[in-house]
Amino acid sequence: MSVLEQQLAREVESVPEFLKQEVLDFVMFLKEKHLKKGIQKTPGVCGGEACVGETRLAVWMLVEARRAGCTDEEILQDYPGLNAANLANAWAYAASHAEEIEKAIAENSRD
Repeated sequence: MSVLEQQLAREVESVPEFLKQEVLDFVMFLKEKHLKKGIQKTPGVCGGEACVGETRLAVWMLVEARRAGCTDEEILQDYPGLNAANLANAWAYAASHAEEIEKAIAENSRD
């Protein structure tokens, strides 16, 4: 767990019990708002798959690159139009939409 995640967990734990659900709802709202801002699904672009920003780079493709052993630095080098924030959005989206990403990988891996 990162230092930031540890700090967030401590802060949530310090909130009175009656407010914890509201705090969690707010965190989830912010997370979804941020993810939607950085990830887009556009009909007709990459089959409507989730893509980074306004690119044609599907999140599932980046996940596959990472699984193949590419580091974030290598991915950024291969795709100069991306930045670290784009990758952070992609990884967060992939983590919170794992079933969708796995389905896309499976569908696009068929011969």
